[in-house]
Amino acid sequence: MKLTSLEHTTLSNGLKLYCGYAAVSSSFEIAIHVDSGSRDETSENNGISHFLEHMMFRGSQKYPNSIALAAALESFGGETNAMTGVESTVFWLRGSNKRLEKALETFAEFIINPTFPDLETERSIILQELHNDYNEEDTLIDSESLGMEAFFDEHPLGYPIIGRKDVIEKLDVKALKERKESVIHPLNCALSITSDMPLEKLKPLAESFFGLWKPTTTVAKNRIAWKSSFSRGTLLKLQNNSDSQYSLKIMFPSSGGMNEDVVHDTFLQRILDDGISSRLPSEIREKHGLVYDISADNSSFSEIGSFSIDATISKDDIDKLIPKLFFELERICEAPPSAEEMERIKFRYGFDLETLTENHSRYVSREVWNHFLGQELSIEQEAKIVKEMTPEAVLQTARRIFGSPHRAVVLVGPKARKKRDLVERSLDKLSRFFAISKGA
Repeated sequence: MKLTSLEHTTLSNGLKLYCGYAAVSSSFEIAIHVDSGSRDETSENNGISHFLEHMMFRGSQKYPNSIALAAALESFGGETNAMTGVESTVFWLRGSNKRLEKALETFAEFIINPTFPDLETERSIILQELHNDYNEEDTLIDSESLGMEAFFDEHPLGYPIIGRKDVIEKLDVKALKERKESVIHPLNCALSITSDMPLEKLKPLAESFFGLWKPTTTVAKNRIAWKSSFSRGTLLKLQNNSDSQYSLKIMFPSSGGMNEDVVHDTFLQRILDDGISSRLPSEIREKHGLVYDISADNSSFSEIGSFSIDATISKDDIDKLIPKLFFELERICEAPPSAEEMERIKFRYGFDLETLTENHSRYVSREVWNHFLGQELSIEQEAKIVKEMTPEAVLQTARRIFGSPHRAVVLVGPKARKKRDLVERSLDKLSRFFAISKGA
């Protein structure tokens, strides 16, 4: 589905409505985007956002259990699902345009009138999901959770989305209802609908099903602002785990929001990891076979971001991989990318932006994210930044990110704690590289 247009308006209750119009389409997608996630929790209720997401599917006033609700939502031909993130949560429904009006009615019932039956059944499911992050000794071995916790210290940005076992075990219906009322309400959400129905026809339908939805409490989400700077230096999490492989995660601070700096950070990420021919896969995996998998990722939150590198390594290659990986970080901070690299990434990045309207979920999510942030970076503006990117700008971005004194390194695997000297030597070498660069 390629969107012909994306317009937005506001319903009578303050709910923001995004209408994605595709003149030629046989399917729709309806979504409720919630401006709240795990960072809006406390240490006492960490995991409640994810638990609430699950419990929304257990039943509603009209559909009293999960099977009845699922049958209703699935009757439109497509799928329904949800995802909880650090700063947002989204629920969506896809199906045939022939049943759009009934789908809107059913989706509104699902969002507005949950009843939270079968709490213990869902609690058991979530605890089983959480079990995957722990080993037989009940020790946390999920590198993502360990990395976020170390990187953001005690700030809620570092809380695990799935939450903590002791919290999940005690959450009750009262707490879930209060959470739903405080974060899933018209003034904290956006409704998006992509279909073959234009805004002038769609808005009255949305109003009829969602317009009577009112906030039932004045309780606000609990979002603690980021403290503007990191107070600690390198943080190591070396976790022993009986396995034949290691999981490695290295994290550095990057930019937050939706702005030019984030585009620069994303361009750097693509230089490192945008297809097999980019630096990390080609140098470390394809040429030297040191990893099973390696990737770079840049996550941007409201005020801050995290630039991370992840690798899965056999126990026989860890001693070779870590020095080689840090060498690649030094290399990208030592000299600008080549003209060939720049042209390749500009074309690939530009192609993604050009085709964004063909991926309506990503396109709409981007616009809603702009709305939640109170910022605006259009596709055209981002494309212009990419087109004008220079090798020197990439070099300066790399030095800003990898030269930060705040870093988190997570290593999970057999006798990981015995690799402390290896990790610290590589970190010290990187620090000396930047000290020499500044001295020069």
